Amino acid sequence: MSLRSAVTGAAVLAALFIGLQMYGSAQHKKGYDKAQAEYMTAVAHAEGRARQIEQQKQKEVEDVRAEYQKRVDAAAGAAVSARADSDGLRGKLTAANDRAAAQAARAGRALDENARIAAELRNVVGLCTSRYTELAGVADRYRGDLMALQSYAKLFMQGGGK
Repeated sequence: MSLRSAVTGAAVLAALFIGLQMYGSAQHKKGYDKAQAEYMTAVAHAEGRARQIEQQKQKEVEDVRAEYQKRVDAAAGAAVSARADSDGLRGKLTAANDRAAAQAARAGRALDENARIAAELRNVVGLCTSRYTELAGVADRYRGDLMALQSYAKLFMQGGGK
């Protein structure tokens, strides 16, 4: 073997080695780029899904708030209606007391004491009605608060606490 053929063989071998090295590097870069593109696609999909879940949860929370507000408004309406009914009853009680006083004045002293007792009893009924109306309003508010909290807790638990 001559020196020339050895150098030529070495040069061919070096060229083959360099070519394989370049080919391997190109394949590595191609695989890396493909993996990077797949990763970015997965990240974009995950971010989109996370936004979708967040929007859904926000809508559910808003639905709970709207339902709570509807219940609060209904309770307020019921309280106003009850107050109007109570005021109407008070008006009727006042009229009944006035009639009883007029009858007692006409009938004399004997019915005066009975009319006074009846008037006091009607006033007690009026006061009880007023107090029960207030109590019903408080109970309605507590019921609304409880139902809103239960809805929110249910929503929170369905979302895994997120």
